[in-house]
Amino acid sequence: MRVEESVENGIIIRNVIYEDVDFCTEQEKSTRVDTCSMCEYRKEDSCGKCHCLLASLHGFKTSKCPENKW
Repeated sequence: MRVEESVENGIIIRNVIYEDVDFCTEQEKSTRVDTCSMCEYRKEDSCGKCHCLLASLHGFKTSKCPENKW
């Protein structure tokens, strides 16, 4: 991930650019989804511990499970 900044009319504009290395492989994502589907803290489509949407956690390499399950 890299951030590009520019200034337009005195306002700082930041663009986040994600690269392939920022995303999990399909195998990593599948493992995370399987682990979360059996977790006692899962609440429909979110984590009951950190309150994040599971879909957003599963895809990024830098994401961490608050219970260290993955």
